[in-house]
Amino acid sequence: MNNSIHSLRHRRVVILSTSILITLLYWILALWYTNKSAQSKDLLVFHSLFGSFFSDCRWIDFWQYIYQFALTVLLFWLVPYLIATHYLKLNFSDLGLRWKPNKEAILICVVAYPLVIASTYFSSQDPFIAAEYPLTRLVGTSWLIFIGYQLAYFFYFLSYEIFYRGYLMFGLKSEDAPFKQLLIIVIVQSVLTILFHIGKPMPELIAAAAFGPVFGYVAFRYQNIWYGMTIHFIMNVFLDFFSLRAHHLLPQSFL
Repeated sequence: MNNSIHSLRHRRVVILSTSILITLLYWILALWYTNKSAQSKDLLVFHSLFGSFFSDCRWIDFWQYIYQFALTVLLFWLVPYLIATHYLKLNFSDLGLRWKPNKEAILICVVAYPLVIASTYFSSQDPFIAAEYPLTRLVGTSWLIFIGYQLAYFFYFLSYEIFYRGYLMFGLKSEDAPFKQLLIIVIVQSVLTILFHIGKPMPELIAAAAFGPVFGYVAFRYQNIWYGMTIHFIMNVFLDFFSLRAHHLLPQSFL
């Protein structure tokens, strides 16, 4: 009994401390930017490391976000996987990654998707949101670029959900967690995801504060991250689409 308590306590210390450290490291490597007044921000570390290779390339703004998405996969998916499986000896799929079909959840998603899409249209009318998204206006060059970018963006959201709603939340949870414990864990991940969004427009910070607990609740209720992740991704695809539309920058050709 004592060994299991100590094991849970040790796991929680490791999960929480590494979650905080990885969030800070990610913010420095992938979110720290300069040129705040520019239409598209310059990611500081990317430009320091690779700027000279793209000095005469107009696509540098596009590639810096591909770099950001790749770092998300590395820090939010691969590193937690290595910690969980090789150090904590956990089954990574047990951290909310095992798909569990649920009729109630699927029905809620069917109802929620049109509402989510409609909400992104109204969000795109906010000047602060429209100025932030899409992260690079180069996605409006062609539909092929737009689709390729969104496919890369998918791995960003997948890794984000694996990290905050999977590794962090399910990693902190005990086997038969009471409601109070679940509530505290949801609050902890909500605080970290709000801190993650520092530097984003105020409406997005408010949305992060609102949706963090919702997505956390959904993950625990249906015992996996997939329902929240899908809504999160679809929300941002249409936000990009409607923001481009608001600026009259939608692609005019497929290629």
